Amino acid sequence: MKRAIKLILLIMLLFSFSSCKMFKKPTVERIHDIRIVSIDPDKSTVNVSVIVHNPNKCKLRVDRLKLEILDKNRARVGQATLTKEVEIPKRASINLDFSVELDTRPVVKMVSSLDQKVQFFITGKGRGKAMGFSRDFDFDEPYELALKDHIEGLLTKFNAKGQNLFKIQRTSVEKVGFSETELHVHFILLNPYGFSFNFKGFPSEVFINGKSIGKGNLMNQLRFDESIYSKEGVMVFKLSNIKSLLGSFSGVFKGEVQYTVKGKVLIDALGMEINRPYQYNASMPLGIWDMLLKL
Repeated sequence: MKRAIKLILLIMLLFSFSSCKMFKKPTVERIHDIRIVSIDPDKSTVNVSVIVHNPNKCKLRVDRLKLEILDKNRARVGQATLTKEVEIPKRASINLDFSVELDTRPVVKMVSSLDQKVQFFITGKGRGKAMGFSRDFDFDEPYELALKDHIEGLLTKFNAKGQNLFKIQRTSVEKVGFSETELHVHFILLNPYGFSFNFKGFPSEVFINGKSIGKGNLMNQLRFDESIYSKEGVMVFKLSNIKSLLGSFSGVFKGEVQYTVKGKVLIDALGMEINRPYQYNASMPLGIWDMLLKL
């Protein structure tokens, strides 16, 4: 009887060893895709898709998988964890999506000035279960993410989470003449993302009541690096006095004149020149009689 029990235990042990050897660990075939969900001044979110393969002849359950995004120096900049157990059919692959939150400024520093790409590593550690056994698996893959379009959009729309990054401080009239008046628009430009760039120009026209009354540009270029959060600047416009007076007449009784500026933002950043349209609305605290007295 004892010999029979020992024999059964030995058979079970041998079966256990053979089953364990037959059970192959799952593998990550590849990083399927990385998609930018949002980029905000403090936090940015990316969606990482990985394809996990089950090489076994039976279904497999993955109950643990943790991803980490590392910079080129192998420092962690983001991580995500599998939120629920997933089942993979026999000899099949499935796509798993992870939402990874990143600190924006460290990611911006990772952008290459040669091709506007972020170079990093995606690593992961997980566990798969089948036939009463479990096997750990891991992966480590380099990846490049193109950010050119996103950077261009962020730098030229001057808006973040509903906040206007291009803020008009005041408008003043300078150098009044018989045929031409010089208008100065003082503003603050914010840099919450920590970009390094040169705001080199804003060739534009100023409109009152839909009519063009003059043209202008930046007085001086503004240079930013990752340590500069904001800078003050001035736009200078040359206005035709007659057109300005006629166009501003409707705003006299309100004590201000509404105007619109339309032009193109010119920015050098990360080895590329960005040229995109931009416009803003503002007002000048100016009455028609004040202008007449200065002429």
